[in-house]
Amino acid sequence: MKKILLILSWLLCTITMYAQSVKRVEIPLPSASSEYFTIPLQKQGVLLLSQINKNQFNLIKLDTNLETVWNINGTIDGNLDYVKHSYDGKNVYLLFSRYRSNVFEVIKVNLGPGFIEKFQIMSVDRLEVSDFQALNSAVFIGGIVNNQPIILYTDLAARKTKVLPSALKNQAELQSMELDTTNHFVNVTYAVGNKGKNYQLVVKSFDEEGTSINQIVLDTQEDFAMMNGRLNMISDSTQIMFGTYGHKNSIGTQRGPTSQGIYFSKLLDNEMTDLKFYSFTDFKNFFNYLSEKQRLRQERKIQDKKDKGEDLRLDYRFLVHDIVKQGDKYILVAEAFYADYRYNNFNNPYSPFNSWGSGLYGSPWNSFYNPYRWGYGYYGLYSPFSSYYSPWGYGNRFYSNSQSFDGWIYTHAIVAAFDEKGNLLWDNSIPLKDVKEPKLVEKVQASIKGDQITLTYSSKGQIFTKTIVKDLTLDELTPKPVDTQVEGDVVKRTTSDHIDYWFDNYFLASGIQRINNETENLRRNVFYLNKVSF
Repeated sequence: MKKILLILSWLLCTITMYAQSVKRVEIPLPSASSEYFTIPLQKQGVLLLSQINKNQFNLIKLDTNLETVWNINGTIDGNLDYVKHSYDGKNVYLLFSRYRSNVFEVIKVNLGPGFIEKFQIMSVDRLEVSDFQALNSAVFIGGIVNNQPIILYTDLAARKTKVLPSALKNQAELQSMELDTTNHFVNVTYAVGNKGKNYQLVVKSFDEEGTSINQIVLDTQEDFAMMNGRLNMISDSTQIMFGTYGHKNSIGTQRGPTSQGIYFSKLLDNEMTDLKFYSFTDFKNFFNYLSEKQRLRQERKIQDKKDKGEDLRLDYRFLVHDIVKQGDKYILVAEAFYADYRYNNFNNPYSPFNSWGSGLYGSPWNSFYNPYRWGYGYYGLYSPFSSYYSPWGYGNRFYSNSQSFDGWIYTHAIVAAFDEKGNLLWDNSIPLKDVKEPKLVEKVQASIKGDQITLTYSSKGQIFTKTIVKDLTLDELTPKPVDTQVEGDVVKRTTSDHIDYWFDNYFLASGIQRINNETENLRRNVFYLNKVSF
């Protein structure tokens, strides 16, 4: 009876759990090539970056009410591209460079007073950038030179640069570089070895001086290997890692490594004391994104295998988000994705042969950052030189004459809770309908309030939300158009739309819209920024 009353109270509290647009800001776009990049700053507000010309950029700082705090312009050397940003909780750092250049410029944005500092970094030749993080004036640039991973470290205050030693055996791939602002570390994940028998997942932690202070090595376990991981510091001596595991015989294949389920690892003084595996076939809601007919067919296959004492093999790839500590539980969110391909078409918006690609035949990564339009060569949160996050796996990184990479398709996202010993408590999921992105980014955002979690993403001008309590669904997937807040507005087209978790129960929805208003006989092309609450 108590459980029923509790569920009823949750339902009453969430009847109005729809995306409510609190405030909207519009910036007119003078041309089709104009672009803004949104950098959420939690309770410090939000930063908007745009290009003025080849040598100038503009920064606008808005507070949490979307009121302008300051507006400044900055300069860079000609023909440098905006590559990526990093926010360490205090300042924002912007990286500018050119493809395979040895010249980088880092812009440090001091958020409070609103002034910028410019630093030039000279690097090794032909560095292809994949990652960038900054922490208290310490800058880490990751990439490859001659197919070998490299991390370039710069102390901006001392203006000194060095290459950090990796000391890794066998062939290695730089998989991801993540910022730990709580412990002031940068965690770098490597996939080492191109065969299952010699494969390792290695996580190296660096401090602000560029000193390697910790290294964790996860070896293969019988038939399985850890494909990726998120490291969390519990204490000076205790750490935990969550990530996906898969069949180690997928390593080194042309398709690339894939995932079977989620693993939990606990480490004491870098030695593994606990390791648990959870196959997606044991999740209660994993396959809910499928149609009922497909889901029932999949469940029959799983049961048939279990009757034989086996597990149905799965081949998914996942983006694992930062692990959230919620009381005595860990909350994990991860999104399933796969690469899409098509025959080359000059009108394909994801092709390198159209107006916002590099226009160069050859490697898709030739346009990792595009010299002709800011930000569009950036392939997302994870290194494109890592086989797990590459559309070509261990295959040739070069386009054929007929087939090209056509973007990432997302199928669904999972959310799961684990106790402090790594035991799976519950799982849930949200389908991603017709979601396709040119960059590999985290589409689904989560707002957690006790046991209630709101999952949301944006696509084609609509915000989709689903509210859950553990493995129960309170509100099914609900779409709501992005509110223009002007009577008579008709949105004709929405592009580049995205939603970010901001702070508390607020999100930031952004994108580009073409709007007609027959009442006022006006048409406008705008970049919009909506403060959304749930």
